[in-house]
Amino acid sequence: MRRVSDLLRTPTGRRLTLVAGPWDAREVGSVVLVDEMRELATAAPGALAILSRHAMRSCDVLDALRLAGRGGLAGIVLPGPSGTTPETVELARRERVALLAGASDHSLSDTVLGLSAAVRADPGLLLRRTREAIDGLGAMEGAGEDDILRAASASVGVAYVVADLADPAANATVIRVGGRPDGYVCWEGEDPAAAIVAQVVATTLGRVRAAAREAEAARERALLALLGAKDTRTAARRARHEGVPVDGWHVAVFLRDPGGGAAPGAADPVLREARGTAAALPRGLGLRDERLHDGRLHDEGLGDAGLGDAAELSAPPLVTRWQDGVLVLLTADERTTLVGTGVPHVPRAASWPSIAGAGVGTCQAGPDGLRRTASQARAAAARAAAGEVVRFDRLGVHALLAELSGSDSALVAARDMLAPLEHLGVLSAQAVPTLKAYLDSWGSRTRAAELLSLHPNAVAHRIRRIAEALDADLSDPQTRFALQLACHVVLDHDCLPETTTTISSS
Repeated sequence: MRRVSDLLRTPTGRRLTLVAGPWDAREVGSVVLVDEMRELATAAPGALAILSRHAMRSCDVLDALRLAGRGGLAGIVLPGPSGTTPETVELARRERVALLAGASDHSLSDTVLGLSAAVRADPGLLLRRTREAIDGLGAMEGAGEDDILRAASASVGVAYVVADLADPAANATVIRVGGRPDGYVCWEGEDPAAAIVAQVVATTLGRVRAAAREAEAARERALLALLGAKDTRTAARRARHEGVPVDGWHVAVFLRDPGGGAAPGAADPVLREARGTAAALPRGLGLRDERLHDGRLHDEGLGDAGLGDAAELSAPPLVTRWQDGVLVLLTADERTTLVGTGVPHVPRAASWPSIAGAGVGTCQAGPDGLRRTASQARAAAARAAAGEVVRFDRLGVHALLAELSGSDSALVAARDMLAPLEHLGVLSAQAVPTLKAYLDSWGSRTRAAELLSLHPNAVAHRIRRIAEALDADLSDPQTRFALQLACHVVLDHDCLPETTTTISSS
C-alpha cells in the first residue's frame, strides 16, 4: 500500500512540497478533489484530499487539518505554494495528517489524475479493491441489474453502464447469455481494478439475465397452457405458481404478424420489438384504438383517460407468441387502472411493431376473464386492416362474428361443415366465396353475380353444384344461416379463398 512518501517519488508527486506533518503516518487509499469543505468532511479514511482555491476561501489551513484528522485522511494538498507556522506544524503532527503544497504551474486536474493513477497502480491496493468489489457482488444474490451496477461502481470508484453496442472510445467487456453476446459493460479510465471487476460484473449480469429469461419463458409457457386448457382450474394453479397474475383484471392486445413468426431458434424481431414496447409502457395506463403509421401508433389528440399517478399495473406486461401473432397481456389489481374513465386508450407516443393489424379485448377478471380478453383481442385483430388497431367492444353487431372467428372450436366446426366443397374439382377454389356472396345477397343470383363479376347463369350453376356437394337445402332458413355463418368464420379467419382444408375436430 502506498503512503504519502511513496507518492512524492512519482512524476506528479515531485511537483508537491511537504509543508508539515508526517509523510508516512497513514496509507493512501484514494485521491479526491475537494471544491467545498463539506466534501473534505465526507472523504473516505485514507484519502489524499486536493483542495481547490474555492474550498480554501471558506476554511483556513488549521480548520482543514482538523477536519482531515477527524476523518482519518492521509493528507491534504493546498493549491499553490504555502507557508507555515509553528501552530500549523504542531497541529499536522498531532492529527497525523501530511500537509502538502502544490506547484503553481500544475493544474488541479492533472494532480488528481496523476496521483490517482499512482495509487491505483499499487499492487496491494489493487488486490484489496478488487477483492472487496468481488466479495460485495457475491453477496448480492437476487439483486437486479441496476443494483449490481450501482454497487460495483461504488466499490471500485468508476461508473459502470450497460450498452447494447460498445463505444469504441470506452472500455467494454461483453455480457454473455447462453454463450451468446447480450450487451456490454462499459466504463472509462485505465484502472486495472475496474477492468477486473468489469469481467465479474458482466458474468453476474449474464447469470441474472439468464435466470430472468428462464422465469419469463416459464410464465409464457404457463400462460399458453392456460389459454388452451380444458381444465381451467388446474392450468390457473400452475400459472400462479410460475408468477402469471391470473387473478387480477386483464386487457389483452393481439398483434397479427404478417410474417407468421420466426423459425425456431431464429431471431424474432416482431416479438422482440413488442416486448421492448410493452416494457416501456407507463405504469399508469389503459388502451386506446388508434391507427398505425410507419409502424408507430400515433395519438390523435383525444386526451388522456384521467388515470392519475396511482394507476399501476400489478405486474410487468406478459408478451408471448400465440397462434398467428403476438399476445400482450396487461394486468392490474383494480379494473379502473385499465379502463380509467371507461374509455380504454393506447398510451401516447407508444410504438408497436409493424403488423398486419391489432386487436384489443375488453377488461375481464380472473383466469376465465384472461382467456376471454385474449380471445376477444385475437378476434378483433382478425377484422383489423393493415396498420389498424380495432377494439372488440366497438365492433357492434360484428362482435359475434369476430368472437367466432377467434374461436378455434367455431373455426373447426365451420371448416368441417364446408369440407365437402373440396371435392368439386376446379370449382373448389371459388366455392366458399361464391356461397358467401350468394347467401349475403339473400339468394339473389343477379346481386351475387355483380359481386363476383360473373354471369347470373354461372352463379346458378355453381350454387347448384355447391348445394349437391353439401347435401344442403338452401331454401331452409336455418341451413342458410348456418352456412352463411360458416363462410364468414372461415374467410374472416384469413383462410385463403382457394382452400377449405379441414381441421380435425378430434
